[in-house]
Amino acid sequence: MKKAMKSFGFACSGLVHAFQEERNLRLFALLHVVIFLAAAVLRIPLLGWVIIVVMMGIFLMTELFNTALERIVDTIDDGEKKRHGGHFHIGLKQAKDTAAAASLVALILECVILCFLFWPFIFRPL
Repeated sequence: MKKAMKSFGFACSGLVHAFQEERNLRLFALLHVVIFLAAAVLRIPLLGWVIIVVMMGIFLMTELFNTALERIVDTIDDGEKKRHGGHFHIGLKQAKDTAAAASLVALILECVILCFLFWPFIFRPL
């Protein structure tokens, strides 16, 4: 149990660090608050709320993995630049770009699903 609590503490520390250091993560968190408020105002049914929470979780996880990978790559890349006179390793850049692409795909997926979910509530027949 003590080991699990320690692991939980590390995870919380990582989440706090990500929110403190990643401007985009804070921006998306604010956007998700707006989405929650819109869902409440539009009286989205329970299944809709489940879909919103799942999509937000998937997007947040993807952003956190992207941030973790960026930190690893930046740490390795700093060492590479020192050893090789300031040259970037193309594979490291491609790893960062691919992780960013995963975040973009998650964002697009979330936007599409939210559009399908909110559409009938926004454009109700009068």
